[in-house]
Amino acid sequence: MAFDVHVVDHSGRPVKGARVSISFTSVLRGMADRATDSDGHATFDGYEDGEIRVFVRGSNCGTYYYRDGDGITVAV
Repeated sequence: MAFDVHVVDHSGRPVKGARVSISFTSVLRGMADRATDSDGHATFDGYEDGEIRVFVRGSNCGTYYYRDGDGITVAV
């Protein structure tokens, strides 16, 4: 299972080194952190499908459904 968060600035350029956290809405599933790569991507894998909250640099970017192969783009 893999889910990709693509972080861009307001001009659409990738943001390198941004801390991205996902928090599963089910407290039993926990939380995970990654830093974006040079293309602005943070990939989370090894988790089952489910609803997550996405945070970039500590700011809440919304709630999404984590599904294998899916991804979202977040502008910061």
